[in-house]
Amino acid sequence: MTKTVVVTCGATVPFPKLIEVLLEIRTLEKVRSLGYDRIILQYGRGFNLKFKQLLAAVNGIKCKPAGTNGSLSAKELGNDHFDVGDYRGVEILGLDFTPNILQLISAHADVVISHAGTGSILDALRASKPLIAVVNTSLMDNHQRQIADKFESRGYLWSADPRAEDVIASLEKAQYGARSTLPNGFNSAFEQLLAETAYS
Repeated sequence: MTKTVVVTCGATVPFPKLIEVLLEIRTLEKVRSLGYDRIILQYGRGFNLKFKQLLAAVNGIKCKPAGTNGSLSAKELGNDHFDVGDYRGVEILGLDFTPNILQLISAHADVVISHAGTGSILDALRASKPLIAVVNTSLMDNHQRQIADKFESRGYLWSADPRAEDVIASLEKAQYGARSTLPNGFNSAFEQLLAETAYS
Protein backbone atom coordinates (compact mmCIF):
# COMPACT_ATOMS: atom_id res chain seq x y z
CA MET A 1 0.00 0.00 0.00
CA THR A 2 1.37 3.42 -0.98
CA LYS A 3 2.18 5.87 1.81
CA THR A 4 2.13 9.46 0.60
CA VAL A 5 3.35 12.90 1.64
CA VAL A 6 1.35 15.65 -0.08
CA VAL A 7 3.10 19.02 -0.21
CA THR A 8 1.31 22.22 -1.15
CA CYS A 9 2.92 25.62 -1.53
CA GLY A 10 -0.31 27.31 -2.61
CA ALA A 11 -1.29 28.51 -6.04
CA THR A 12 0.08 32.03 -6.14
CA VAL A 13 3.45 32.64 -4.43
CA PRO A 14 6.15 29.99 -4.90
CA PHE A 15 7.96 28.88 -1.73
CA PRO A 16 11.39 27.83 -3.07
CA LYS A 17 12.90 27.24 0.36
CA LEU A 18 10.26 24.62 1.23
CA ILE A 19 10.91 22.72 -2.01
CA GLU A 20 14.67 22.93 -1.45
CA VAL A 21 14.26 21.54 2.10
CA LEU A 22 12.08 18.67 0.88
CA LEU A 23 14.61 17.76 -1.81
CA GLU A 24 17.55 17.66 0.61
CA ILE A 25 19.01 14.17 0.93
CA ARG A 26 18.49 14.06 4.71
CA THR A 27 14.79 14.95 4.32
CA LEU A 28 14.31 12.38 1.56
CA GLU A 29 16.10 9.76 3.66
CA LYS A 30 13.80 10.52 6.61
CA VAL A 31 10.77 10.20 4.33
CA ARG A 32 12.08 6.79 3.20
CA SER A 33 12.89 5.62 6.71
CA LEU A 34 9.37 6.48 7.88
CA GLY A 35 7.96 4.22 5.15
CA TYR A 36 6.68 6.83 2.69
CA ASP A 37 7.05 5.83 -0.94
CA ARG A 38 5.49 8.81 -2.72
CA ILE A 39 5.75 12.59 -2.48
CA ILE A 40 3.31 14.79 -4.39
CA LEU A 41 4.76 18.32 -4.63
CA GLN A 42 2.47 21.15 -5.70
CA TYR A 43 5.04 23.94 -5.93
CA GLY A 44 3.14 26.96 -7.33
CA ARG A 45 2.89 28.67 -10.68
CA GLY A 46 6.01 29.88 -12.46
CA PHE A 47 8.35 27.50 -10.61
CA ASN A 48 8.45 24.58 -13.07
CA LEU A 49 11.92 25.17 -14.50
CA LYS A 50 13.46 25.75 -11.06
CA PHE A 51 11.73 22.61 -9.74
CA LYS A 52 13.21 20.54 -12.57
CA GLN A 53 16.65 21.98 -11.85
CA LEU A 54 16.34 21.22 -8.13
CA LEU A 55 15.12 17.70 -8.85
CA ALA A 56 17.93 17.02 -11.31
CA ALA A 57 20.54 18.42 -8.90
CA VAL A 58 19.76 15.95 -6.11
CA ASN A 59 22.24 13.12 -6.14
CA GLY A 60 20.33 9.84 -6.33
CA ILE A 61 17.14 11.14 -7.97
CA LYS A 62 16.39 9.55 -11.30
CA CYS A 63 14.31 11.96 -13.38
CA LYS A 64 11.98 10.27 -15.80
CA PRO A 65 11.42 11.66 -19.31
CA ALA A 66 8.69 14.24 -19.88
CA GLY A 67 5.37 12.56 -20.46
CA THR A 68 6.22 9.60 -18.21
CA ASN A 69 3.24 8.50 -16.19
CA GLY A 70 3.61 8.16 -12.46
CA SER A 71 1.48 6.15 -10.07
CA LEU A 72 -1.28 8.76 -10.41
CA SER A 73 -2.87 9.85 -13.66
CA ALA A 74 -3.03 13.40 -14.98
CA LYS A 75 -6.75 13.30 -14.23
CA GLU A 76 -6.14 12.37 -10.58
CA LEU A 77 -3.46 15.05 -10.27
CA GLY A 78 -5.64 17.64 -12.00
CA ASN A 79 -2.81 18.65 -14.32
CA ASP A 80 -1.58 17.23 -17.63
CA HIS A 81 1.95 18.53 -17.07
CA PHE A 82 3.88 17.06 -14.19
CA ASP A 83 7.36 15.76 -13.54
CA VAL A 84 8.21 12.32 -12.21
CA GLY A 85 11.35 11.39 -10.33
CA ASP A 86 12.47 8.57 -8.09
CA TYR A 87 14.69 8.72 -5.04
CA ARG A 88 15.64 5.21 -3.86
CA GLY A 89 12.10 3.92 -4.22
CA VAL A 90 10.32 7.16 -3.26
CA GLU A 91 8.34 8.43 -6.24
CA ILE A 92 8.32 12.22 -6.58
CA LEU A 93 5.47 13.80 -8.55
CA GLY A 94 5.85 17.55 -9.11
CA LEU A 95 3.26 19.92 -10.54
CA ASP A 96 2.75 23.66 -10.51
CA PHE A 97 -0.97 23.80 -9.76
CA THR A 98 -3.99 21.59 -9.37
CA PRO A 99 -7.64 22.43 -8.77
CA ASN A 100 -7.82 18.96 -7.15
CA ILE A 101 -5.61 19.64 -4.13
CA LEU A 102 -8.37 18.90 -1.62
CA GLN A 103 -9.20 15.63 -3.42
CA LEU A 104 -5.51 14.68 -3.54
CA ILE A 105 -5.16 15.35 0.17
CA SER A 106 -8.35 13.47 1.04
CA ALA A 107 -7.67 10.46 -1.17
CA HIS A 108 -3.90 10.06 -0.93
CA ALA A 109 -2.21 12.02 1.87
CA ASP A 110 -0.92 10.22 4.92
CA VAL A 111 0.64 13.50 6.00
CA VAL A 112 0.43 17.01 4.53
CA ILE A 113 3.29 19.50 4.45
CA SER A 114 1.96 22.93 3.60
CA HIS A 115 3.00 26.53 3.52
CA ALA A 116 1.29 28.29 6.41
CA GLY A 117 -1.38 30.04 4.33
CA THR A 118 -4.84 29.89 5.87
CA GLY A 119 -6.51 28.28 2.83
CA SER A 120 -3.96 25.46 2.61
CA ILE A 121 -4.10 24.87 6.37
CA LEU A 122 -7.88 24.62 6.32
CA ASP A 123 -7.85 22.22 3.34
CA ALA A 124 -5.64 19.76 5.23
CA LEU A 125 -7.46 20.13 8.54
CA ARG A 126 -10.88 19.66 6.93
CA ALA A 127 -9.58 16.36 5.56
CA SER A 128 -8.44 15.36 9.10
CA LYS A 129 -4.87 14.73 7.94
CA PRO A 130 -1.74 15.20 10.04
CA LEU A 131 -0.43 18.62 9.03
CA ILE A 132 2.98 20.26 9.14
CA ALA A 133 2.64 23.99 8.38
CA VAL A 134 5.95 25.47 7.21
CA VAL A 135 6.20 29.22 7.67
CA ASN A 136 7.38 31.23 4.68
CA THR A 137 9.73 33.49 6.62
CA SER A 138 10.54 35.53 3.49
CA LEU A 139 7.12 37.23 3.53
CA MET A 140 7.32 40.79 4.82
CA ASP A 141 4.66 40.88 7.53
CA ASN A 142 5.30 37.34 8.82
CA HIS A 143 1.55 36.71 9.08
CA GLN A 144 2.13 33.00 8.40
CA ARG A 145 4.05 32.73 11.69
CA GLN A 146 1.06 34.13 13.60
CA ILE A 147 -1.38 31.81 11.84
CA ALA A 148 0.76 28.67 12.23
CA ASP A 149 1.62 29.37 15.87
CA LYS A 150 -2.02 29.99 16.78
CA PHE A 151 -3.20 26.75 15.14
CA GLU A 152 -0.31 24.86 16.76
CA SER A 153 -1.15 26.29 20.19
CA ARG A 154 -4.67 24.90 19.73
CA GLY A 155 -3.24 21.47 18.92
CA TYR A 156 -4.28 21.30 15.25
CA LEU A 157 -0.89 21.05 13.52
CA TRP A 158 2.88 21.17 13.86
CA SER A 159 4.51 24.46 12.90
CA ALA A 160 7.99 24.42 11.36
CA ASP A 161 10.50 26.82 9.90
CA PRO A 162 11.81 26.06 6.38
CA ARG A 163 14.79 24.04 7.64
CA ALA A 164 15.37 20.33 7.14
CA GLU A 165 15.77 19.66 10.86
CA ASP A 166 12.40 21.29 11.64
CA VAL A 167 10.55 19.43 8.89
CA ILE A 168 12.20 16.13 9.86
CA ALA A 169 11.27 16.58 13.55
CA SER A 170 7.68 17.34 12.56
CA LEU A 171 7.51 14.30 10.25
CA GLU A 172 8.54 12.13 13.19
CA LYS A 173 5.78 13.63 15.38
CA ALA A 174 3.21 13.20 12.60
CA GLN A 175 3.70 9.41 12.70
CA TYR A 176 1.29 9.36 15.63
CA GLY A 177 -1.56 10.72 13.48
CA ALA A 178 -3.53 13.94 13.29
CA ARG A 179 -3.64 16.19 16.29
CA SER A 180 -6.96 17.73 17.40
CA THR A 181 -9.89 17.56 15.03
CA LEU A 182 -10.95 20.85 13.53
CA PRO A 183 -14.41 21.88 14.73
CA ASN A 184 -17.29 22.03 12.26
CA GLY A 185 -17.20 25.26 10.23
CA PHE A 186 -20.69 26.18 11.36
CA ASN A 187 -19.83 26.03 15.02
CA SER A 188 -19.28 29.17 17.08
CA ALA A 189 -16.02 27.86 18.61
CA PHE A 190 -14.51 27.54 15.14
CA GLU A 191 -15.77 31.00 14.21
CA GLN A 192 -14.09 32.36 17.35
CA LEU A 193 -10.82 30.53 16.53
CA LEU A 194 -10.70 32.06 13.04
CA ALA A 195 -11.48 35.52 14.43
CA GLU A 196 -8.74 35.20 17.06
CA THR A 197 -6.25 33.92 14.49
CA ALA A 198 -7.04 36.64 11.99
CA TYR A 199 -7.04 39.54 14.44
CA SER A 200 -4.40 38.58 17.00
